[in-house]
Order: sequence, then structure tokens, then C-alpha cells
Amino acid sequence: MAGLLAKGHSWDELARVANEENLLRQRTEASRVRLLREIRHRLRELSSKEIEFFAAAGASDQRQLLFMALCQRFRFIREFVDEVLRTKALAMELQLYPTDFARFFDRKGAEEPEIERLTDKSKAKVKQVIIRMLAEAGLIDSTKAQRLQVAIPSQALARLVAETDPKRLRFLLLPDASIRQYLS
Repeated sequence: MAGLLAKGHSWDELARVANEENLLRQRTEASRVRLLREIRHRLRELSSKEIEFFAAAGASDQRQLLFMALCQRFRFIREFVDEVLRTKALAMELQLYPTDFARFFDRKGAEEPEIERLTDKSKAKVKQVIIRMLAEAGLIDSTKAQRLQVAIPSQALARLVAETDPKRLRFLLLPDASIRQYLS
């Protein structure tokens, strides 16, 4: 999808081709539409240079770039990464615990009534999805062990992101000193 987008295809064209040829390999049209919508939202968070880079990048760079786009798109995830994960990583507290999620939900629930109204089942699902995303982005070692690890971007990815918004490198749990190195 990113490759076609980088070549100048419109979103309408992409949606049509993806649906007709089932590029996303989904059984139902509803699943294809939902997945295409999510891909579109995430890729829209990237600059045209980042989309071109993404289309040619290796899997690790792609996962990290998509995770940064995800953090940009969803404030809840962005704040969890910044307030919980990055804080823990910088303090060298590398284990993610269920209580980390519970405290975060409690804090955010006090600020946002919508979060306060989530059922325990919904909170468990959100937690499960976030854990899976963190593992896919390489920010935890596995969905089971849940040990934090700083995702080290390639020099090319770090420099590209630093050109547009270096603060996004925080989403990879990098310390400020490391981020400043990519700016020089």
C-alpha cells in the first residue's frame, strides 16, 4: 500500500485496488474496509518522504515508523508510552506490570469520563492490543514476558524522523541525549 502511495496513487485508487484484489488478505469486505481505514489513518500521519522511506525500508524500520504514526494518531497510546513506558525505561525499570496499566487507566479515568466508563473487559482488551503493538514495534521483548527494550532505529530512520519532528523518537523510548545526537 505504501509503495503504491509513494508512486503517486490516490487513496481512492488504493482503496479500489485493495478491495478488488484483496491485497489485505481479509475474508470479508467489512474487514477489508476496516483494515484499509486503519492503514490510511496511520499512513496519513507520515510525511511523503517517510512514506517513500517506508515503502523501501526493512521490517524493523517499518514497524518503528508505523508505531510512531500510531502514537501520533492515538493520544491514549502516546500518553501511555510517554508517561509510563519511557519513564520506566529511563529509570531502568524494565518490567511492565499489570499495575502499570491499572494506574494509568485510573489516572486517565480521572481526567476523561469516557475512559472512566470503560468496563473491565474493555480495559483488558485495550491492554491486550497495546501489549501486542508494543511487541510488534520491538518495545517489549514478548507479549508474555513484557520486558521493556529501547527500540534502536536505523540511522536513516532516525535522521528522517528528526527532520520532521524529532520528538517522535521519544515513542521508541530513546533518552533525550540519544535524540539530540540525531539532530547534529
